[in-house]
Amino acid sequence: MPANSGSVFSQTLQEITNTKLEELSKKRSEFEATKAKILERLENENDPLKRLGLLNQGVKDCYGMKTTSDGTIISGPSNNTGLELELKHLDNFIAQATYDPSVTPELLRGWEESMLGHLDTQSSKLEYASLYAQLVTEWLSTERTAAGAVENDGGDIEMAEGFEDVGNSMKREARRGWEQVVFEPAKVDESALKAYLDNLFGLKDPSRPAKAKGLKDLREQLTKFENILAAPKQFDHATLTWAIRGLLASDLLTDERREVLRDFQSSPIILTEVADVLNLRLAALSSWSWGESVALEQQRKITGTLNIVMHEDVLQAIFLHYIGVKWSVFLKNAFRQFRKFDGAWPSSRRSIPEIDQKRREYYLGSRSLYRHHSLHSARHNIYHKHYFMTSLMGHDRQQQSSLEGEEEANYTVQNGPQVYQQQMYQQQQMQRQMPVQAPPMPVARQSAVAHRGRGAYHHAPVQAQPTGYSNAFGASAFGQPTPAVPPEFEQSDGDDEDRNPMEDKQRLIRLLSTEVAVNTKLHGEVTAFHSVFEGWYSLLPHQTVLIVMSLLGVSEMWVDFFTKFLRAPLKFLDDDPATQPRIRRRGTPASHVLSDVFGESILFCLDFAVNQATGGHALYRIREDFWFWSRDHSTAKSAWAAVSGFVNATKTYVDFKKSGTVRISRDPAVKLDIDESLPVGDIRWGFLKLSTQTGTFEIDQTLVDKHIVDLRRQLADKRKSVISFIQTWNTFAAMFFTTNFGKPANCFGRAHVDQILETHRRIQLEVFSSSPASPSPLLAGEATPSEPIVGVAEYIKHILRTRFGVSRIPDAYLFFPTELGGLDLRNPFISVLPVRGAVVPDPGALLDTFLEVERDNYERLKLAFERGDRVMTSLFGKVEGGWEPTNPSERAQFMAFEEYVRYREDINYDFDSGSNHHSLSGVYKRLLEAVPATSTESGTGIEVASAAVETGIKALAGASHSLKGIKHNWRDMDPYWRWVAQLYGPEAMRRFGGLDIVEPGLLPMGMVSIFREKRVKWQG
Repeated sequence: MPANSGSVFSQTLQEITNTKLEELSKKRSEFEATKAKILERLENENDPLKRLGLLNQGVKDCYGMKTTSDGTIISGPSNNTGLELELKHLDNFIAQATYDPSVTPELLRGWEESMLGHLDTQSSKLEYASLYAQLVTEWLSTERTAAGAVENDGGDIEMAEGFEDVGNSMKREARRGWEQVVFEPAKVDESALKAYLDNLFGLKDPSRPAKAKGLKDLREQLTKFENILAAPKQFDHATLTWAIRGLLASDLLTDERREVLRDFQSSPIILTEVADVLNLRLAALSSWSWGESVALEQQRKITGTLNIVMHEDVLQAIFLHYIGVKWSVFLKNAFRQFRKFDGAWPSSRRSIPEIDQKRREYYLGSRSLYRHHSLHSARHNIYHKHYFMTSLMGHDRQQQSSLEGEEEANYTVQNGPQVYQQQMYQQQQMQRQMPVQAPPMPVARQSAVAHRGRGAYHHAPVQAQPTGYSNAFGASAFGQPTPAVPPEFEQSDGDDEDRNPMEDKQRLIRLLSTEVAVNTKLHGEVTAFHSVFEGWYSLLPHQTVLIVMSLLGVSEMWVDFFTKFLRAPLKFLDDDPATQPRIRRRGTPASHVLSDVFGESILFCLDFAVNQATGGHALYRIREDFWFWSRDHSTAKSAWAAVSGFVNATKTYVDFKKSGTVRISRDPAVKLDIDESLPVGDIRWGFLKLSTQTGTFEIDQTLVDKHIVDLRRQLADKRKSVISFIQTWNTFAAMFFTTNFGKPANCFGRAHVDQILETHRRIQLEVFSSSPASPSPLLAGEATPSEPIVGVAEYIKHILRTRFGVSRIPDAYLFFPTELGGLDLRNPFISVLPVRGAVVPDPGALLDTFLEVERDNYERLKLAFERGDRVMTSLFGKVEGGWEPTNPSERAQFMAFEEYVRYREDINYDFDSGSNHHSLSGVYKRLLEAVPATSTESGTGIEVASAAVETGIKALAGASHSLKGIKHNWRDMDPYWRWVAQLYGPEAMRRFGGLDIVEPGLLPMGMVSIFREKRVKWQG
């Protein structure tokens, strides 16, 4: 088997699979032959009782049931206790009917139909088991053919006409561009970069010692960490186990090397030998090298982009992964400690003046000053848990959880003339760059704008700090100093959970959507920008990496190791054998944890720079992808100026084709000006574009159209194997498209769900629509359908019918999981429909309700104060003998509404209205919710199974194999599989007598598990 040719385990598994398929074929032939004899004998027998006797014995023979000499069933061997019991009963009833004239012919016919039904059921099970076997054989044959073609000529195979030339041309062009960059060092002004970092961390500014002290503390901790890492015997079975698991969860290794790692896992002897080798390698770290060369290969991703991946050997991969994980875990904790260092990292939390605190306590009581569970603390906790150094690891065993196809769509947008002119203006400003400086605490200054060809970097004016925002953590009640670590820092960091980058991205667009709703409603406007660094891992200057790591206190020995890691000797797999390897001078190896360590260490400086420039505001960032928003337009300008300064100093590049700024007003008819220094363009994510009119994300159908074309091409390439075709469909249509439409959430509203459903419908129609007069390109070389095809299910049924001669294919066979004998075809509609009823129809209504409740609560408090209701005022903690306003009229008149709501985002406003909490932070969190597809919450899912399906579910309890998807306990199934079980289960019960389409043990599940784990190879 070519996909796993290096594994003895896989070769053995293929032999077992071949044997199992042969036995299945023989079992089906024997069954059908026996069944045919029974039916033939029935045709020549008219006596109902004798017919029943023939069927009774025939069913026993067909099912291979053991009987005594007199025909009595011996319980157990058939593993079909229900049928055994029915046949035992039938033996008794036949004996009765032999003598008892009251047993009517109708009753005998009923028993006969039941026996014939069992024969037909078993025929169906064996037919579809045989079909599955043919599909596995087809898949194996296709894999061998593909591997042979690649081995012979190194090219792509079986692509649509014209697609191969375009794909190869793109590969050549991408390789040329990559080689022009990575083998030439970046032109970094090292003195300017060091000066920038010195200023950023206050190393030359004695008036601001907190940052320098925080860095000094980080350096001391790093020295201790290096000493720990120098201890002997770092590698053992335990460390190798989590290192191998981490590698298997990544996309670093090929399928062949992944199979080798699985072999390692199953052999303690191999693990011991590997540990010994790697311990010796770590002890001799100063002499470590990549070897003579490291092989490179271009691989296409589902997004259409081409990645250059390295193929180091397995031991090297384990060694580097272990080192990367150790540094990642340490630095994440170290950066967090720096952020908590008193006075080093300003907070955006507003400081409430002492007089305002006294007035609030006088009118509202001491509880009115509580900051816990405020909107600010909710924002802070989300940022700290999910977006501060999120690409670094929280502990050794933490893994990255993602599914194939969970990738953000790549988009390139052609800008119109006006956008082009603005970008040209930014290019012209490049000639007037200012010297690189670190961002000071916000003071008014002016700078230039710079733009550079394919990558860009530019400065923007930094405005004064917004009034009322504190540079430190702020003061507590009555001006008392706050502790070094404010309460919001004491929340869970989420490090016990596996990392899920896609969930973080999905949450990020929900955050922006929610912030747009909140800020436009409460403050009238919001400004947001989004950008991404171009070719981050490919273009990252080595000088920048090493200077930043040295600044953090990394020793010379480790800097030397990092240098050798970065300067790998590289050679493409398809290069001539005589071609000499070339030393990498720029960029970092993709998919390595150490690359994330370098990238996050550098971007930590960006996070800090934006924090300093904006008076404590956060840059929301996932690796090189970053977002910023504020209700204050000048604050957004200051944030972008900090980005520009960072880019100039580090010689990194902003991708302006994927950058954009919006400024949204509460009134859609009002168009607010955007400062020319901010990036020009729309704010996009996946297939979504933020509308400047509505303030909501909408699906960009133009981008969808482009990917529909690619989906059709990829499916055409896989059409020779039904299994590969379904895997491609599941990954591209059901996962990739659905992911990039955005997860349904309250902040998007129900209209977003309807857009998703309608777009999925359009995708299927455009990809599969076919009729005799207008056949689909996917049917090239296949029989012409007699009826129109409008979706993936009908297409696959047509292929199975014409290619394998199987008709009347039940839908359950397509959509049921493989463990039950199905093809595991995924239905994207079922993933979305259960949540539709739970999504808030109009997100703005939640904020309108909050404002109404807020006003009602104010009027209630005002009335209580004015009438001197002691019960009401004591409830809110009014203290006798405390501070009072000096003006008598103020002592008698309640505070104004504007004063009452002034700190609504900084203080916990909790309006308890019956069973509903209408606090601002509560509304914020509800808007953020990605609605779970649970029937109890949505009201549109499948909560209870029908009686027939429930019977089938319970019958799975005795399954001898592990079940996934549809399980023996209804409550253990996720909403998708509940829907599938109830939708297609009744048909399965009728056709197969249960939910298991194929008998356990008949399918080659070992081989099936291998092709399910294989990644799709995208063509082009």
